[in-house]
Amino acid sequence: MQHNHKTATYQSLRYQRPSSGNGLGHLLLFYILPFIVFNTILFYCVTSRPKVSLELADTNDYLTTQATMQIKSWFPVKSMEVNLEGEAVEMEKTKGKTYVIPLYKNGVLEVRVENLNGMSTTLFEHVNILDDNPPSIEDTAILDGVVTLTVTDSQSGVNFDSIYATNSAGERVEPLTVDRATCTLSYEMDPSGLHVFAQDKAQNQVQATFTSHKEGDTETLDGGVLDGEEGAGAEAGGETAGANAA
Repeated sequence: MQHNHKTATYQSLRYQRPSSGNGLGHLLLFYILPFIVFNTILFYCVTSRPKVSLELADTNDYLTTQATMQIKSWFPVKSMEVNLEGEAVEMEKTKGKTYVIPLYKNGVLEVRVENLNGMSTTLFEHVNILDDNPPSIEDTAILDGVVTLTVTDSQSGVNFDSIYATNSAGERVEPLTVDRATCTLSYEMDPSGLHVFAQDKAQNQVQATFTSHKEGDTETLDGGVLDGEEGAGAEAGGETAGANAA
């Protein structure tokens, strides 16, 4: 009887002993998985960079446009910097993490966003849709004391109402002909000097000054484009039948 009792007790203890499989599951659930999850979260928090999108809008007047910046990551942002050609540009917050950047000139737009963890993202966008170049005055020629010229502008277009000319005495000279379809005008030439002014629809202005002289029976046109009120002009081309704006 005593022997049978010891055998039953041994078998009872043997069945109550935890299996090695349950111990492994306990280790995996309470130690290994939390370790992996914790280190994954820690790695993400340390290395997460801002997710930023930058979109440049079209322009209606060739004078202004805007870019839209959107921060898509949920991580807290520490700082934001926006520069156009090295100059700081102010942003306007619209909703959530969306910002509008007003732009008034061409150049390289740089956006830098830094997260609270010190990681940053920098985006660049080249702005070249604004019209900051004056019109071109080209295909100039003279015949029988009448100078013809062509005014062109590849972006905003020529403002024909802005075109006028003055002679050497400073008197306003009206064009003899204006052909808007071919962008061609003609003026009676003042050999001592004819000054032509033209603007595009973005108000960039170009000025050209011409003089003329005769070599035998041949009339020769001198001069060309000077620096305009809005900047860029080309050097005059002497004794030419035309001149181009820069």
